[in-house]
This record gives sequence, C-alpha cells and structure tokens, in this order.
Amino acid sequence: MKWVKYVEYLLFAVTILCFASLFFLPQVQHMGDSHANPEWIMLWMYGIVIIGVVCALISPIKNLFSSPKAALKALIGLVVAAAVVFGCYAISSAEPVPNSAGGFFENVFDLKFTDTMLYLTYLVGGASILAILAGEIRNAIK
Repeated sequence: MKWVKYVEYLLFAVTILCFASLFFLPQVQHMGDSHANPEWIMLWMYGIVIIGVVCALISPIKNLFSSPKAALKALIGLVVAAAVVFGCYAISSAEPVPNSAGGFFENVFDLKFTDTMLYLTYLVGGASILAILAGEIRNAIK
C-alpha cells in the first residue's frame, strides 16, 4: 500500500499548484476587470471527484477476494452513498443563474453538478454535527 501514499502526495501537489496558479499565472481581462481563469481548476476538481469514485468502486471489488463479508458491507455502503448522490442530483436545479456581468450561467451540467455538491456538503456537514453530538451524549451518559 505504499503507492497510495505517493498518489496522495501527487494529488496534494497538483492541488497546491492549482491554488498557486490563481496568484502567479497571467490574469484574464474581462469587462475591464483582471482575474484568474479558473476553468482548468474546475476540470481538476472534476478529475478528483472521478478518482474518488473510481477508488470507491475498486475497493469493494478488491476486498471481495480477501473478505466477502467486508466486501458485502462495503457494497451496501456504496449503494447507499449512490442513492444519496442520486437523490441530491434529482432535487438540484438547472435554472440559469445571473452572473455579475449581466448575463447568465446556463451550462446545465455545471448548474446541476454544483447544486448536487452543495446539497451533499450540507448533508454530510449536518450528519457530522449530529454524529459528534450523539458521540458526546453517549460518552456523557457512560
């Protein structure tokens, strides 16, 4: 499993480079304002999400050969996670959003994807807070 550590370092380094590019790459002029071009950073974000999904799919398959019971639990968790993501995608909106230039963001994929990610972030954040509270209450009772 040494290769996982190297993959983590590589992903972290590329993410740091993406962040640094906002400050050090040439700025784009748009309507008299100078700003960084975040388009390729969005592509990197999509790539990170795809890498996470692929790893989540490969892990239960790898565990299937070593421990079928653990693989079954992982597959059930994966199905639940996929259902939550699909539910968040289903309630996300593709309605155009006005931007500061007077136009609209109209790319349906970007609108649905960002809404889905926001809903997932809210859901995971809320679940984390509830888990922390439940753990603290359980420890206080013991």
